[in-house]
Order: sequence, then structure tokens, then C-alpha cells
Amino acid sequence: MHKVADIEEAIGSHAMWMSHLRQAVLEAQPGFDLESIRAADQCDFGKWLYGPRVSEEDRGTPEYQAVERLHSEFHELAAQVVELAAVGQTAEAYGLLYGDYVTMSGRLALAMRAWQESLSTSGRSAELGLRPAG
Repeated sequence: MHKVADIEEAIGSHAMWMSHLRQAVLEAQPGFDLESIRAADQCDFGKWLYGPRVSEEDRGTPEYQAVERLHSEFHELAAQVVELAAVGQTAEAYGLLYGDYVTMSGRLALAMRAWQESLSTSGRSAELGLRPAG
């Protein structure tokens, strides 16, 4: 993120992806850059997640590792939705969007909240520039 506000902001921005994906399915045009959609380190949250503001110590925590894994899976599913739409498989794209993608999005948000809680209870939230949800 340009200036990291907190994980809460990332939860909101990832929720916005659904409207972008819905629009991509509606437009159903080839030519989307699927690799950039798949790249978990290119969105604002991914740049922060893999950037220098997150310490090696934090990267070693189970909470970080869960968020990292789910975030990567989130991007992979987003690319699959767009790919299906681009080849004209609109029904399949919607099925994936409102099925696995919604489930993954929820799992990612829960993992981010768990990490956020872990950071706020360990006193590391100030160090990372984060504030507790609320």
C-alpha cells in the first residue's frame, strides 16, 4: 500500500475485487492480463505483504503464513474467473465467482482479522503501522 493504513483497509479493498470481477464477467472480453491478476504481490495489499514493512519475524508466524497462502489462492481464483469469462464460459465464471471465490474471500478476510488480532495483542501493531479493527 502506498502508505499502509492497516489490514482493515486491505479487507475492504479485496471485497471490492468482487465488483471488478463481476464487471469482467459481464464484459466477457479476451485480453485481460491474467498473469497480473494472478500476481499476489502486485495489488496494494500484496506489495505491503511482501514488502519491507513486514519483518522476517512476522513472516514466520502462522497468521502471516495463512494470510499469504490464502491471498495467493484468492488471486489464482480471480484469474480463473476472468479466464473463464474471456473464453465465453460466462455461467462457469459466475459459478466460480459466487462459489469458490466468495468462500475464499471470506476465508482470507477471517485470516486477516486473526492476524490483525494477533498483532494488536502482541503489541506489534504499532510497529507495523496497523490499528486494531473496530
